Amino acid sequence: MGNRVNVALVGAGYWGQKLLPKFLAAPQALVRVVCDIHAENRAEIQQKFPEVATAESFAVVIADRQLDAVVIVTPLASHFSLAKAALAAGKHVWVEKPLALKLENGRELVQLARVKKSVLFVDHTFLYDPAVTMIREMIRSGELGDIYHLFLQRLNLGRIKRDSNVWWNSAPHDASIILHLLSSRPVSVNLHGYRYLQPTLEDLNMAVIEMEGGTSAFVYHNWLYPENTAKLTVVGSKRLLVYEGKFEKRSITVYEYEVENAPMNKSLANELPTTIPSKMLAAREIAGFKDQEPLAGAVKDFLESILDDRAPLSNGNFALQVLAVLEAGERSVRANGARATVET
Repeated sequence: MGNRVNVALVGAGYWGQKLLPKFLAAPQALVRVVCDIHAENRAEIQQKFPEVATAESFAVVIADRQLDAVVIVTPLASHFSLAKAALAAGKHVWVEKPLALKLENGRELVQLARVKKSVLFVDHTFLYDPAVTMIREMIRSGELGDIYHLFLQRLNLGRIKRDSNVWWNSAPHDASIILHLLSSRPVSVNLHGYRYLQPTLEDLNMAVIEMEGGTSAFVYHNWLYPENTAKLTVVGSKRLLVYEGKFEKRSITVYEYEVENAPMNKSLANELPTTIPSKMLAAREIAGFKDQEPLAGAVKDFLESILDDRAPLSNGNFALQVLAVLEAGERSVRANGARATVET
C-alpha cells in the first residue's frame, strides 16, 4: 500500500459518479477499478474517465489482492451484503449511508471490521461540513444557551427512489447531524409517513425525536416540494440559529432575541397582559467555512484513517447510533406513529 490506498469503487450511478472525482483527486488514493453490473454505467465511466478501468463482477474485484479498500455506492438494500463480503476479504470499506437496513446487521459489520482490523467508514457527509463543526462548537461552548429544540427539513422535487422510502434516504443525514451536534442521546422516535407518489413507499414524513435532557427534534422530509432545501434550525435559550446545508448555498445565520421572563405576581394576574413580550434584536451571518468541500473532507479522512491506522470520524460505531434512530423510526411508522424507543 505504501503511502497510497488502492481503491475500487462499486456502483457507478448518480452518487458514484459524484464521488469518483473526489477519489481521483485525492493524493492518498489510486483508483484501480470501477465496478458496476450495468453496462450503461460502465460505458459512461469509460467516456468520462477513460483512464479508469471498469469491471462487472464484484466477486472478481474483491478477490484482487492488490486492492486495499472498497467504496460501496450501491442501493441501500445491498449495503450489508457487499460490505460484509468486502470486509471478509480483508478490505477496508467505505459504505454509503445507511450502514445497513437492520441494526443487527450493522452490528455484525462493525464486529467483522474489528476482527479483520479494517476501517469501516460510513458516508455521513455532514460530519465533514465545517459549518456543522462550527455549530457544534457553538452548542458545546454554550453560545446558544440550553438547546430547547431542533427543526430539520430535507425537501425537494427531484430524485424519487423506487426501492426505498424517504425516511431511509433522508433521515441518515439528519440523524447524524443531531447525534453529532448534541451530547445527549436519543430516547424515542414518533414517525408519521404518507404515500402520495407510490403505493408502497412513503414520500413524505414527519418525525419527533426526543433526546435525553428534554431537547426535542422535529424532522420533516418531502420528495414533492417546490423548494430544494436542507435546513436546520436550532432554538437555544440564548440565541437562535439557522443553517442551510445544501452544499451550493451553505450558510449560518445567528439571531439575537429577547423574551421577557419577569415572574408573574399572582395577586395581579387579572391585571397583567395575556402575552409574554418577545422580539428579535439582531441577525448576523457567520463566514469562514465555504472554501472547504465536505465530501472531499470525508474522502480525506477515510484514506488517512487507513494510512494512519486509526478510526475515522464517521466510523462504524457512530453509524450504529444513526442506524438505531432509523430503525426506531421504521418501527414507529409501521405502528401508525406510535412512540418507539431507540435501542442503545
